[in-house]
Amino acid sequence: MRGEKNNPGEALKKFGVAASLGTIFVSYVAAGLVIGYFLDKWLGTSPWMFLLFFAIGVGGAIYNVFKLAARL
Repeated sequence: MRGEKNNPGEALKKFGVAASLGTIFVSYVAAGLVIGYFLDKWLGTSPWMFLLFFAIGVGGAIYNVFKLAARL
C-alpha cells in the first residue's frame, strides 16, 4: 500500500458526513418554509415571503450539500 494505512476512523467520518447530507437539505428547506410562513402571517404578504424563503432555503441547502459532498 506504499506507506498508506487504512484508517477506519476516516472512513467512519466520511460516512457520517454522507449520512447527514439528507438531514441538512431537509432542515434548510424546512427553516425557509417556517420563516416565510410566519413572515407572511405577520406582514400579510401571502404567499410572497413563503415563496422567497422557500427559494432561499433550497438554494442554501444545495450550496451546503455540494460543499460537504466536495469534502468526500
